[in-house]
Amino acid sequence: MTRCVVHVGNTNIIELSGLKSAIEDSYVNDADVIVTVKDAAGTNVSGQTWPAAMAYVADSDGLYRGILEDDLGLVDGTTYTAHIDADAGTNRIGHWEFAFVPKTRRGA
Repeated sequence: MTRCVVHVGNTNIIELSGLKSAIEDSYVNDADVIVTVKDAAGTNVSGQTWPAAMAYVADSDGLYRGILEDDLGLVDGTTYTAHIDADAGTNRIGHWEFAFVPKTRRGA
């Protein structure tokens, strides 16, 4: 459901794909989707205003993308958790949490 490859000191994209309503079994293309990145202590990571919006990708089936800014306070090899919430009107469509470990790009 989510994809997140993160490089330290780079602008990164986080995705939520295939967002569907369990009740109607149809893709949701008009949800309010937000993401917050937290460290192991549950503290919001510095360098970006949270929560950050994730925008719907036109003509997709429930694909949303958000930007993780390049000055985000990430440390190579440290585990962080992305918290994603999706709401449509008064209905919570979903909540996801997934861990990721950013890496520093290195030359050959």
